[in-house]
Amino acid sequence: MVCAVALVALGARDGEAARPGARSQGNLPMGRACTPLTIAVRRPVGSLSEVSSIGVAYFAGRSRGGNDAHLAAALTTELVTQLLSARTKAAGGRTKDSDQLLVVKLSEGGGFTDVDLSMTGSIFRDENSVRTQVKLTRTSDGAVIWTGSKVRPVLELPMLARLIAQEVAVRINARLTAPPPRPPVEKSPELYELLLRGMYIPSRYDPNELVNAIQYFEQAIKLDSTSTRARELLENAQLRLVAWGGNGSEVESRLLRTDMIKRIQERVRDESERLVEEADGEIRDGVPVHACQLLNEAIDRDARSAPAYALRALVRARGGEVRAAFADAEVVTQLGRPLWGNSLRAVTLRRTGDTTAARQQVRRLLAETRRRTGHLPFWDARFLALALSEMDDSTGVQSVLRRIDPRDPRLAWVRRDPSLQPATEQRGRRRAR
Repeated sequence: MVCAVALVALGARDGEAARPGARSQGNLPMGRACTPLTIAVRRPVGSLSEVSSIGVAYFAGRSRGGNDAHLAAALTTELVTQLLSARTKAAGGRTKDSDQLLVVKLSEGGGFTDVDLSMTGSIFRDENSVRTQVKLTRTSDGAVIWTGSKVRPVLELPMLARLIAQEVAVRINARLTAPPPRPPVEKSPELYELLLRGMYIPSRYDPNELVNAIQYFEQAIKLDSTSTRARELLENAQLRLVAWGGNGSEVESRLLRTDMIKRIQERVRDESERLVEEADGEIRDGVPVHACQLLNEAIDRDARSAPAYALRALVRARGGEVRAAFADAEVVTQLGRPLWGNSLRAVTLRRTGDTTAARQQVRRLLAETRRRTGHLPFWDARFLALALSEMDDSTGVQSVLRRIDPRDPRLAWVRRDPSLQPATEQRGRRRAR
């Protein structure tokens, strides 16, 4: 069985598709590319040795100060990494490369129905140590398989996750094949926590959260100017802010005054972000079904991936899944990207045939962007241009795209997007076909 991490999405992945609008898209006919999937309830396992999947809910922070979300997220992430290496034991207690790996699903709120076991937990902060309370249950009948508590210093958080994963492995007759995690190179709990706060922000695409991450890493460098890891994390957070765009903050303006925008493609991407970029290319190439599969997987890996929800809303709107498109657009707004969400609402409204409401929405967005001086972030301009394209406003599309920073290496993407080309070029392509 292929091992995978899946995060339960915030939005309506299984939203019911509404009746397609009367207007069809001439240049990008798509069809129903994102038809909801039916989630099957798993059969009960006969014994724990038959377990092949486990759901892990993000641990809850229970400290009195309430400022331990970064610890809970770091512990949960490391725990999932360890569980993914679990291999079932063959006769004699030995493991082989061909032995089954666990499927591990990561959720923000639990509610698992398609896994054999589910795990919930909480973390308590006590000066320089953390204590966890963990419960492992069988999904089919709610029977408690194991409950326990573990305590370790803050700097041993990765080892704490290893110990919890080992408790699970023992009970399902498996062995963890990943090496024990190395202790962090940071010797100061204060420095280590600053790095965790920057790494585990609530949303890695929210401009305000990205600014917070940058500030945490800058504080870490002030504590230890020799920390290579802090400098690497700081640079990547800065590149992410420039790549996904901010809201005009002083931090963003300072970075844009440099040539950092030329280097945004050098940033470190996780698997979810890589899937988003691959899906974006598929959308531009007119392969919506595969694009939606990639976007679903990206959301499975990062339940707060605003660009994945945004692109999926676009595919759904073009394919006639209007209600689901509205739901995805709303999630995008909740994840800190209201301009993207409102642009996609305009696209979806146009698809329902409500041209008046769509035009009103676009006018509000244009008024909002005119109040911003200087260049528009690439994704802000692109989603707004897509909304204008739905209104057949080629002049408006080109006017918005001209506001993208000319140093941005992704301008080539726009030139390859047929839905953002002038109407004359679109007609020429259709005649050539």
